[in-house]
Amino acid sequence: MPRAALEAFLDDASTTCLLVPESLKLSLSMPAKLPKTKCFCLAKSSPTVSKDESPASQLTVTEFGGPSPFEHLELLSNEVFLPVLSNPLNQQRWGEVATREIMDRFHSFLSSTTILCGQIKGETRLPMPPLDAAGAAGGKNRISLLEGAVMTWTKQIKNVLKQDPESQLKLGFHPTPDVEIEFWKNKANNLNSIFEQLQGQRIRRVLRALDQQHSTYCATFARLCKDVFTARLEANDNMKYLRTLEDWFDKLNSEDNFPNLLDLFKPMLHIILLIWKNSKHYNTPARLVVLMREICNSLINQACKYVSGEQIFALIESEEANKAVEQ
Repeated sequence: MPRAALEAFLDDASTTCLLVPESLKLSLSMPAKLPKTKCFCLAKSSPTVSKDESPASQLTVTEFGGPSPFEHLELLSNEVFLPVLSNPLNQQRWGEVATREIMDRFHSFLSSTTILCGQIKGETRLPMPPLDAAGAAGGKNRISLLEGAVMTWTKQIKNVLKQDPESQLKLGFHPTPDVEIEFWKNKANNLNSIFEQLQGQRIRRVLRALDQQHSTYCATFARLCKDVFTARLEANDNMKYLRTLEDWFDKLNSEDNFPNLLDLFKPMLHIILLIWKNSKHYNTPARLVVLMREICNSLINQACKYVSGEQIFALIESEEANKAVEQ
């Protein structure tokens, strides 16, 4: 019962914490694994809670759980630590040099946390500079902070733009054609997310502030935004056409009877021909060569399951080539 759990927490000296999940099923001990939903936690600073003293001085309140502990860290850093560190009253005894170094390092930490939270979800998140804190730091410091944010965005965006479907082949791996579809799906989602963030008000405020100060970063970043728009159109277009091959590639990779693969070639190659004729971007030799190599990798994988390489070479060595061909 919730009442019994609450009374045990307040009166029992051996009980040190009380967990209140979204389901409201109270618990008096820490879970072995963090819950996927948020959880409210009360911890006692003394064995029992006195009615004569304020609860605020006897209890520590926190929240944890949710999709990722890093998201909780990001929220806590932005909503609690940043206002405390940015408060001029707290900075009075630090000195100007120490204050700037502390704030620079903390802003770098915030950016890294935002980027990490995005990577956990498989997307690119552009970290926002704390504009209010930057405005309070003075003109030069503010512009330096905003330009540092633009440099971080530029590096992130360039890393996405230079992603190449041929990269695994160049590294010596043997990807199958379903990897090609997954690549363009991820790249399209990533570029769509970046494009939406670039259209947001917070990034526009940063760019507007830099433009008013005649920053040299504005023109370069504007060209990069155009590259994002072009690459986004290409990725979405490629994804739209390659999706038509998804079922056929699944059959190519999962077919148990090797001779039945012959039935897949005519419709599969016909769709590839239609893509070549109608797609605005997936119609170059470089794109087609990568796709055909990946299809060949699937065939090689299926052939390895169907025949024994050792047995074939043994027949060849014993000059029984005809049997090897039949095999």
